[in-house]
Amino acid sequence: MRGRFRRHDLVTIVPAARRSLAVEVLGDPSWWPADEVEQLRCGVVDGVPLPGIVSRQEDGRPGLAVGFATPFRQEGNRLRGRAVVPPAAVSLIRDPYQVIAHKRCTVVPDLPVFGVLDEAWALAAAAGLPCGVFGSVALQLASGLPFCHEESDLDLVVKMGALDGVERFYGAVVDLAQKSGVAIDVELELPDGAGIKLAELFDGGATVLAKGFTGVRLMDKDEVRAMDHRYSLC
Repeated sequence: MRGRFRRHDLVTIVPAARRSLAVEVLGDPSWWPADEVEQLRCGVVDGVPLPGIVSRQEDGRPGLAVGFATPFRQEGNRLRGRAVVPPAAVSLIRDPYQVIAHKRCTVVPDLPVFGVLDEAWALAAAAGLPCGVFGSVALQLASGLPFCHEESDLDLVVKMGALDGVERFYGAVVDLAQKSGVAIDVELELPDGAGIKLAELFDGGATVLAKGFTGVRLMDKDEVRAMDHRYSLC
């Protein structure tokens, strides 16, 4: 299953399986209007199927662990749920790199985060780094539902490349975030599929937290440096 799915993938679930899913609402369901909770449990909002978000898997547990997010928000919190899906019930997989490419043929609202996405994507291309998007921006691009708002932030992932280019890209993204006022968080996807935050990679610490398909691990930055012997983090 690891070879077929990765963290942040968005999956479409066949209708018959979606109708039988047992979606667990995260938090107190009574805090939300009953109709919104029902839409989450059904996996459909305003007639649009919610994409499942591939999340961290538990070793030995059957099925694919996915999260669900809705456009519904209260006091900064989003109505979310989770479920376990039979892998055979997945009819479509879109990784973050496919989702961002889909933006070229998608009409998006005039919100700051989408303009910043275009700029960040261009910066990644200039650095020779494949770039993808996840989080609320990816959910809106994939579904057309209003997941984003005026103060939405941007979650990006770039594939491992020469670390000097990665560092230049990170510096440019920091400048873009300061100029635009849109918070930008970037993960670096390592060859094994785990993700580390660029903010941690280029801080003064000696280690980074790597989030993988089935767990997290603490990595020494020397391990990352060894992936590109031409560059030193020091």
